[in-house]
Amino acid sequence: MFENISVLAGSSALRMIREEGLNLNRVKVLAGASGAAKFLVLTGIDRVLMSLFKDRKDPLFLIGTSIGAFRMAAYCQKDPIAALNNLEREYIAQHYDTKPSRQEITKESWRILNAYIEDSEIEPMLHHPFMRMTFLANQCRGLMKSENLFFQSLGIAAAGLGNLIHRSTLGCFFERALFCAPGSPPPFAGMNQFPLKRHDLNASNFKTALLASGSIPFAMEGVSNISGVPGIFRDGGILDYHLDIPFLPEEDGLVLYPHFYDYIIPGWFDKNLRRKPDPENLKNVVLLSPSKKFVDALPMGRIPDRKDFKIFFKKDAERIKLWKASAEKNAVLGEEFLEAMESGRIRDRVKPL
Repeated sequence: MFENISVLAGSSALRMIREEGLNLNRVKVLAGASGAAKFLVLTGIDRVLMSLFKDRKDPLFLIGTSIGAFRMAAYCQKDPIAALNNLEREYIAQHYDTKPSRQEITKESWRILNAYIEDSEIEPMLHHPFMRMTFLANQCRGLMKSENLFFQSLGIAAAGLGNLIHRSTLGCFFERALFCAPGSPPPFAGMNQFPLKRHDLNASNFKTALLASGSIPFAMEGVSNISGVPGIFRDGGILDYHLDIPFLPEEDGLVLYPHFYDYIIPGWFDKNLRRKPDPENLKNVVLLSPSKKFVDALPMGRIPDRKDFKIFFKKDAERIKLWKASAEKNAVLGEEFLEAMESGRIRDRVKPL
């Protein structure tokens, strides 16, 4: 009986799974969303997938924003499970004795990056036998380039108002930056809802670009020192919070998407709106998420959240204990997914996305 995991699929993926089950050889894209501490419910699924993909031959394109990009960077390391364990451990271990400044949070983010990605690992990651690392950040325009919080607030307010009118107006404030490992461009490289520039990743710019993908406005400093890529960059989740993008516009493969929710919010400014993702973008997507029953049984009765830093301010030991307990419980999600897939029962378990 599968009680802890939800499997949802877009129209094409749903038909494919109901006919033949979930064949990982059909998966062409692996996706990871923004969400900060919410990723702590997904590492059980990640570990199972890392093991399942280890002998793959065909290219697998990884795409993420913010913590989703951080997770994808664990997948393409020599020992991905060890890398993910390090990311999980160091993210949980964050602590701040006083209200942290943007500089302190940026410094702590660098500490986490360096703790789970060795500099010597970067070249092999970028030339992985089959993993093709890509992630999104946003190059800022106008007021959003400013580090002055007053001007940055004006920029955010103007972008939010524009988003109420139409999501495309965000292109006046941000330009998508798609960072790609060397080799063939990913199938989603032609996405054109917003202005986009593609940038090549190398050993000199990888970590800085990855940091930019998770540089949350107000909470962290913008990133301006990406080698060979001029501009001020901020969190990729601003435009692509849960990745409402044309993953496979002309292909019949699958997009495997472990996600902490059973729904997709297009952009950061849509969190309190009812804007729906484009169904055409979701047609190949298989969304794996924790069930309501699983979430309700977590130590806090909910998924860990970045807001917990404020809720448990000066109570880091309590937060760390709760986050560790939540992360330890997620192994069952990976186990249920593996059983559903190998038994073929995923055919009956899958529902329309």
